[in-house]
Amino acid sequence: MRKIAVILATLLVGVPSLFAQGPFDYSGRWNFSVQGGLAVTVSDNVFGYTDNGMFKDLLKLQGQAAIGYDFTGSFGVRLAGGYANHAGSSNILQTAGGKNVWPFTYRSVFVFADAVMNLNGLTGHFSPFAPKFYAGLGGARTFGFTNPHHPFQNPHDPNYVFGMRGGFIAEVNFPAGIGLFADLGLEAYGDWHNGIRPNDKDQSYFKGYAGFPFDLVPKLSLGLIYHFK
Repeated sequence: MRKIAVILATLLVGVPSLFAQGPFDYSGRWNFSVQGGLAVTVSDNVFGYTDNGMFKDLLKLQGQAAIGYDFTGSFGVRLAGGYANHAGSSNILQTAGGKNVWPFTYRSVFVFADAVMNLNGLTGHFSPFAPKFYAGLGGARTFGFTNPHHPFQNPHDPNYVFGMRGGFIAEVNFPAGIGLFADLGLEAYGDWHNGIRPNDKDQSYFKGYAGFPFDLVPKLSLGLIYHFK
């Protein structure tokens, strides 16, 4: 009887452990992250910067904080909000005066709701390294425009624009629930993001405008994440 009791006790302790989560499976857990890095704003007249060796002037600081939840090992969501700096330019090619760039800077606050897919969950193998993809919808408020003193095209201030984004996260986690990650993403906003929206005449009569309906903001960030127990 004693041997049977020992066997039953072993089974009672051991069987549940077969179904326990591994240290890197965060199903049913909340997380909080902060990140920051560089952004480049690709909008109207940006070629004035690149054509004149001024690309470094487009590099600006940005950052965000997010709260997230993993429903399963492969699918989660996060709500993120942040702040970014930007550079733009008023009309170059249709403007007399010989200036190569009519530069200005501005700022933005943004909010996004993202769906996040963890590739580890799809394979069922949870390792310290977690490759993730995300896509989201949101918007931004742009403000604080400096004045380029352009003769006919100065940016509107402030602006409220719809946004969408997608990206890739390379995350390395530790057993305590803390992780480090790199986030490479691309955000697309309505054409008023940079305070300038070319009219039909601009787009029809001059090659300086492609008529693309979005202002793009590629971002590269480094971050810290904590998965709550």
